[in-house]
Amino acid sequence: MPRNPSTITSKILAQNVGSNAIRRALSPISNYSRCESAAFVRRALTHAIKKDVSGVEISPYADFIPKQTTILLGESRGRSQNGLEAIETEEQINNAAVETSAQLKKSRYFFELANVVTEEIKPILYYYGAMYFLDFICLNMVRRRLIGSRGHGLSVSNDSEGWDFDKNWSRNKCKVQIGSSGDFPFYIDALTISGWTTLFSQFRLHRETMDDPYIIMNNPNPLFQEKISLDFLCNFNKDKYLTDYPEVKQWLIGKDEGSIWKLTGLLMDVMVVYVASSLARYYTPAWIGIIEANKSDIYNDIRSAYQSVSEGLPLFFEDEHPFDYSYGTRIPPY
Repeated sequence: MPRNPSTITSKILAQNVGSNAIRRALSPISNYSRCESAAFVRRALTHAIKKDVSGVEISPYADFIPKQTTILLGESRGRSQNGLEAIETEEQINNAAVETSAQLKKSRYFFELANVVTEEIKPILYYYGAMYFLDFICLNMVRRRLIGSRGHGLSVSNDSEGWDFDKNWSRNKCKVQIGSSGDFPFYIDALTISGWTTLFSQFRLHRETMDDPYIIMNNPNPLFQEKISLDFLCNFNKDKYLTDYPEVKQWLIGKDEGSIWKLTGLLMDVMVVYVASSLARYYTPAWIGIIEANKSDIYNDIRSAYQSVSEGLPLFFEDEHPFDYSYGTRIPPY
C-alpha cells in the first residue's frame, strides 16, 4: 500500500535529510525498492509459480502468472508481432529477475532526474522512466520473443518542424500512431494476456468461474488503429467512444470497467509523454512553443501526463496481483 506521507515526512525531517530524500521516499515507485534486487525478484517469482514435487501448483497466486496454454490462446490475436512465452523454468525465472530488477532501477533513476531537469528535456526522462517501469511489470509476467526490429512501437508525424507554431499546431498538426512492432504494442499484449484488459486490447480473456477454462473474446474496435492528433489523445472522451461503438460497451460486460478505463488512461498518458519526448528531441521549435505556453495550453495536459506515468502507473500495479503479495512489504515465505 502507499506509504503514509505525513509519517514518512516527519521521520525524515527529524533526521535532517534533504528535500531530494523526501521526494524519493514519497515516490510511489519507491514502494518497489526491494525489486531492484534480482535475488528478491527471483525468490518472489519462484514463490508465485511454486509447484510441489508432483508438478501441482501450490501457490495461491500461481494463477496470476500466465501459463503457456493461456498465452497460446492469444497467439496471433494481439497488436504486436512479438511472441510471448510463459515464465516456467528456472532459467526463465532467473532471466526475468535479472532483467526486470535492472529495468526497475533505470525507471527510478529516470523519474528522479525528471524532477530536477529543465523543461526542455523533462519529457524524455519521463518517457524512459515509464517505459522501463512497464518493462518491469510485463517481463515479470511473460517473456518476450522479439520478432522484427526493436523500437518504441509508437511514431510521431508533423506537418512542419514547428517554426510556424501556433495554438493549432500541437493539437491538430501533430499526430501519433501505434505500430505493430516495438515496445508499446508488446506492453498492450503482455498486459492483456496477464489479465489487465484495456480498450487498446484486441481481445480479452473471459471465464465464468476460476475453475473454468479461458475463452477469447475479440474486441470489435480497439483504440487508435489509425493516426490520431495530440488534441484527440489529450481530450479523449470515453463516453462518446462507447456511444459511437456500442459493440465495445457490450464487449466490456462482465469485466471491471473502472479498472479497464484507469489502465487505458494511464497508457494514453504514456503516449502523450512519448509525443512530448519526440517533440523535445526532433521538433525543438514546436517544443519551445509548447513549454512557453504563450500560444497553446496543451502543456497542462502534458504536465498532467508526467504525474500520471510516474505516480499513477506504480500506484495502479501496487495493488494488483501478484505484485501486492510477491513484491509487497514483506518477503514471501517458501
